[in-house]
Amino acid sequence: MLLIGLGDILFVPVLFSQQLADIGSGGVLGAVMFDERAGPKAAALWFASKGALLVALGQFARTHQRQTGRLPAAPGWLLITLGAIGGILAPISGSWVYIALGALWVSDSRTAASRSD
Repeated sequence: MLLIGLGDILFVPVLFSQQLADIGSGGVLGAVMFDERAGPKAAALWFASKGALLVALGQFARTHQRQTGRLPAAPGWLLITLGAIGGILAPISGSWVYIALGALWVSDSRTAASRSD
């Protein structure tokens, strides 16, 4: 999860270089407008935000697992649900990776639970 989040953040300048330039030249503050149709600058912002949230979730998972020896299953199920809904709405997208991440998360939570029994 950490690696995917970091990858997202690192790819923002590659995938959205023009949008980042537009945001910078727009004065940053108020440079990304959300109206009826979110534009390419909004996509860049959300892509970067998603990467940062994945890094934060990965850090949470790592810390929680170190302190308790296991992961809670609920975030894994939420990732699976998010991936399924995103994949249905946008089949050609990166949403499917959330299903894999969630499945790994749930599997690890169950494996750790059975080891502690």
